[in-house]
Amino acid sequence: MAKGEDNNSGNSQSKKRPMEDRRGKSVSAYQEKKSPKKPVFQEAVRKYKPSTKESRDLPFKSFKVSRAGQQKEYTVQSGYGYFIPAFQTAGNMFEVAKVVEKGLRSEEISPILEYLDFKVPDIAKAAAVSASTVSRWKPKTAIGVQGSNQFFRIDQVIKKGVNLFGGLDDLKAWLQSPNLALGNSVPAKLLTSVIGVELVDEALDALHFGNVM
Repeated sequence: MAKGEDNNSGNSQSKKRPMEDRRGKSVSAYQEKKSPKKPVFQEAVRKYKPSTKESRDLPFKSFKVSRAGQQKEYTVQSGYGYFIPAFQTAGNMFEVAKVVEKGLRSEEISPILEYLDFKVPDIAKAAAVSASTVSRWKPKTAIGVQGSNQFFRIDQVIKKGVNLFGGLDDLKAWLQSPNLALGNSVPAKLLTSVIGVELVDEALDALHFGNVM
């Protein structure tokens, strides 16, 4: 009997292990299915970092603005844009145009997407493509001329805003708050269209001259 009981006990254990293994595999497979795959552009946000050293090494220019008998001096970084190194190192608009015509890579605009909290529909609208196209982007994917031009304009607005507010945090607070002068719209949301960029740019110019916007 003792021997038979040992056999039964062994059989019982051998039966339990496969069940436990199968259950473990089942749970693992379920967890994998429940974990959505991150879109490629989100991976680019995580991996790609703008060249801050390159930004610091760029020369600065100063200019003076006179209004109502008062004069203010501003110091701004030369080059174009704030986040995108390809624009920062451009010496003139002809070089900017060459970058735009070649097409920015999706990884190059990822710092802007992260800063403005752009979701897929926002990115698709700004780049003039479908949401499904954005979801298929890889880090090295060229986003096209129209999208590159729009993100150049956005980067220019960010640069102007940083120079005005003195930092990214204060600018972001303004960009993410409804603005009465802009029809109570959130400036960051307006940046996805050509006209919207112009409106936000004009609002920043008004702030430069002391108007409340």
